Amino acid sequence: MMNVGEVLYFVVKCMVLPPGLLVVVGLAGLVLYRRWRRLGLTLLLLAPLMTWVLSMPLFAAIAARPFETAPPLALDSLAARHADAIVVLGGGAYEHAPEYGNGANLRPLTLERLRYGAHLQRLTHLPLAVSGGQSRFMSVTEATVMKRALEEDFGVPVAAVEDRSRNTAENARMSREALPYQTIVLVTHAMHMPRAQAQFERAGFKVIAAPVGFASNHTLDYVPADFAPTLQGLADSWYVIYEAAGALWYRYAYD
Repeated sequence: MMNVGEVLYFVVKCMVLPPGLLVVVGLAGLVLYRRWRRLGLTLLLLAPLMTWVLSMPLFAAIAARPFETAPPLALDSLAARHADAIVVLGGGAYEHAPEYGNGANLRPLTLERLRYGAHLQRLTHLPLAVSGGQSRFMSVTEATVMKRALEEDFGVPVAAVEDRSRNTAENARMSREALPYQTIVLVTHAMHMPRAQAQFERAGFKVIAAPVGFASNHTLDYVPADFAPTLQGLADSWYVIYEAAGALWYRYAYD
């Protein structure tokens, strides 16, 4: 049973992030149309327009740039090779995957991070650690599934596990408690890196950023394809709005 705080968080998340945001704008237009026709009609027209704009690769690439401030890690970086460990943050998991006998599987964001973490481990031979707790809807922790994937599918040993955290701030704080490292190569998505790096440094780690999955690297030729709506464009815009909301919340809650 979800508590009041969890229900409130779920409702706000649904209303702020697309496609919920677009539904809210459209419904507001319908409600306001009878009394304030011009405002209602504006909102009704705005909802499909926002859907198109948020789905454009052009918009997603430009909107991601203010968040993707950490450059790609230089693979010959001496600093990275002399770090104590690589730490990969979870990005989502789920259970009841029929192809795995109804067991647990990882979301695409997590798999993208794991692949890069495994790549860095092979280059540097540093110990690799994973961080991700257990959601209400899973019987195993995300870190457990990450460890299994790294060892069984990527052939990379996992030296340490942090499996109690539920968000980025807890990733950092509980990693500080669970992991015996000081200087870490932190692997997460480029849009998430500023928030994650700030929290890990606040927890006492020296962080070498190793971002993955850049949305802003889309080549902008301003051809028709840049303006055509795509699911990937909408997904990237979703992540931009998610990180913008997360940055605002963390500034209030943790700064």
